[in-house]
Amino acid sequence: MKIGINALFFQYPATGSGQYMTHLLAALAEIDHDNDYVLLGPQPLEQSTTPAFPYQVKPVPGFANNRENFEKLLWEQLTGPAAAREAGVDLFHVPYFAPPLLPRTPTIVTIHDVIPLRLPLYQAGTKVKAYMRLVSQAAHNATMIITISQHARQDIIDALKIPSERIRVIYQAAGAEYRPVTDPATLAAARARYGLGERYIFYLGGLDQRKNVPQLVRAFAHLYSKIGDPKLQLLVAGNPDLQSGPLFPDPRPVAAGLGMTGQIIYRFIEEEDKPALYSGASLFVFPSLYEGFGLTPLEAMSCGTPVVCSNRTSLPEVVGEAAISIDPDDLDAMVDAMQLVLTQNELRTDLRSRSLQQAAQFSWHKTARETLAVYEEVYQKSTTTVTTQRKK
Repeated sequence: MKIGINALFFQYPATGSGQYMTHLLAALAEIDHDNDYVLLGPQPLEQSTTPAFPYQVKPVPGFANNRENFEKLLWEQLTGPAAAREAGVDLFHVPYFAPPLLPRTPTIVTIHDVIPLRLPLYQAGTKVKAYMRLVSQAAHNATMIITISQHARQDIIDALKIPSERIRVIYQAAGAEYRPVTDPATLAAARARYGLGERYIFYLGGLDQRKNVPQLVRAFAHLYSKIGDPKLQLLVAGNPDLQSGPLFPDPRPVAAGLGMTGQIIYRFIEEEDKPALYSGASLFVFPSLYEGFGLTPLEAMSCGTPVVCSNRTSLPEVVGEAAISIDPDDLDAMVDAMQLVLTQNELRTDLRSRSLQQAAQFSWHKTARETLAVYEEVYQKSTTTVTTQRKK
């Protein structure tokens, strides 16, 4: 097979879709030595980017330049599919929710979630609504859909009315860099870079409304007063100043009203510091209301960190029995779970062990093998269709 990949998200490597594409391609390069791959994108790559497979540039027409949203749309719907056909690929994989409405090649699309269709706040504005209508209709024309959890699969069935037999669930995984960091100097250096002491609770996963961060701040304030440890801190990954409005509720006024401003740190976390910050945390808390998968709890578990996690949507699939699962709307339950982990050494040790066992069930090699199986299924289906049409 010759497989084409829409590599647009090399332009956005830090996003969830960018990370998914990067890890998947690296794993495919390691396990698949029989098929040919070509990565297709609208712009040249930065010199620091070293893709696993050959990369071809197919620029969008000049009139779309410097108009980011229009350029992206044009690439997804016209230029990208045309590039795949010109490259002579047998199938075209779009690794995010943007399949072409009129595919020129058998197409696979990875739909990580349909959150804008399930949560109205995430579909504000006429442009977003129009875009979602387009890609939702286009999804019906894809040959096969990959999604990342059983919950997301059911969401796709319910929201898009796509038959279940055209959807395959393939879980993501934490990167290989997420493993327990035990070197005291490395842990101390990471803490120092973020102004942390030796005892802190960690949250990483975004600041938008569904992440429920103000509730975590309230729970931390209650916990702080119950435990009575003046050195206990909460590290929230992210910068609240970068985004505002109803979709991004600022947790700092909540903290200020509860007298917690000095105990909570809000900082953007560098990628290279994440394993050490996970490993050094006394606890990782993830109170999200809605997730297509929930990668950061899995990263935390891969580092052996005890996890308190929401019991909503896809998250029970990811954390299994390795975390303490709570109703994210139940403030007392969140506080009690956090207190248990921080005060019971035996429980904390047990959670660390179970976290590592649960995380070991997920790997990018497994993701790549299952994705390759979908490629083969689509290829066989398309060649059978062509043969049947020729006989007619």
